[in-house]
Amino acid sequence: MVNLLVGLFGLYIFVKIIIEIKEVFYIKKVFPEIVSFMNVEEYKNSAFYAIYKHTLNIFNALISMFLVVFWMSGGLFIINFLLYKNTLLSELEILFVFFAVNYLLTLPINIWEKHIDKKFGFNVAPWKLFFVDEVKKIVLFLILGGAFFAGLIYFIEHFKNWWIIGFGFTFLVVILINVLYPIFASIFNKFEPLQDEELRTDIENMMEKVGFKSNGIFVMDASKRDTRLNAYFAGLGKSKRVVLFDTLLKKLNKNEILAVLGHELGHFKHKDILKNIAVVGVMLFIIFAVFGNLPDNLFKEIHVPKNGVNIIILALLFMDMIMFILQPFVNLISRQNEFGADEMGSELVSKKDLASALKKLVAENKHFPHVSKLYSFIYYSHPPILERLEKLEKEDKV
Repeated sequence: MVNLLVGLFGLYIFVKIIIEIKEVFYIKKVFPEIVSFMNVEEYKNSAFYAIYKHTLNIFNALISMFLVVFWMSGGLFIINFLLYKNTLLSELEILFVFFAVNYLLTLPINIWEKHIDKKFGFNVAPWKLFFVDEVKKIVLFLILGGAFFAGLIYFIEHFKNWWIIGFGFTFLVVILINVLYPIFASIFNKFEPLQDEELRTDIENMMEKVGFKSNGIFVMDASKRDTRLNAYFAGLGKSKRVVLFDTLLKKLNKNEILAVLGHELGHFKHKDILKNIAVVGVMLFIIFAVFGNLPDNLFKEIHVPKNGVNIIILALLFMDMIMFILQPFVNLISRQNEFGADEMGSELVSKKDLASALKKLVAENKHFPHVSKLYSFIYYSHPPILERLEKLEKEDKV
């Protein structure tokens, strides 16, 4: 059973690496097809940046494979042998040691990624801020993650069909995180009310048209860490807020900003947020159904008790493999939602302004405009930029 599971994971990693390598060759193949909305330097940098990211993905996949082999071939047995005392506290200790080992082994890749982002002009934060952020994340995880996993371990060990209760518990936590997200985000960034009265009035008028109510329009100091442009709606219910990156305000004109927010309002109008939560619920249900019914002999083969912490660790180790199978179907739904949101952004402002905003976002964020159909199908939650622009321009001519 263990050999079969590790073998399947190895096959999954092999497929992932082949897909990443194929995409690098695809980038080299289409490289001469420069797009009109990027200058030569922007286009070249975006291609190099994409190749670096695909290389990182390959290394991440290899590390994932190493971790699975390490934990399944004795690592999990060792931490159980040293720490397990048939108490909730000892199980949490095992889980945090598992996370600590994984974190330390993947930290060099995370630092390398930050270095690449610095090289391409994205990451402008000093290394001190990076490590301060990491400490904050660890503290938050110890407090909030500890409470969550303690609850999950309790359900696993006290209920026969624990996976149904565990699914419901986890789904409620996901919704709660969405509601409280503005609070968590303020730990890392400052959010100040939008000072531009004309822009704020235009945004409020646009929100009123679609019936969107928020507790404010805020500007986030994204530029202290990163130069990329973005805007989003955060929170659920009364905690909803509009967030604009300060970098976005510097690079886009008023109509382009309104078009980007109009796109986001399209997601609200079409109830895409609720649909996404439902999709997450279905994925969680499948994951809990799989890992809630693991055979006893699997645990015997790796010489660990079938308890809460070991079930959770196996789920964390192999969850990506299941997500890899489910993600294309989720992305298919998401891409259709994005086209619908583009239509709303066009209606609220104009197709011309939305297309102009998208072109600037691609150029500024060094997003390589060409992507293979295979890679897009598997990984892209948004339609490729050239497809979005083609659809906008085609509709504009009709």
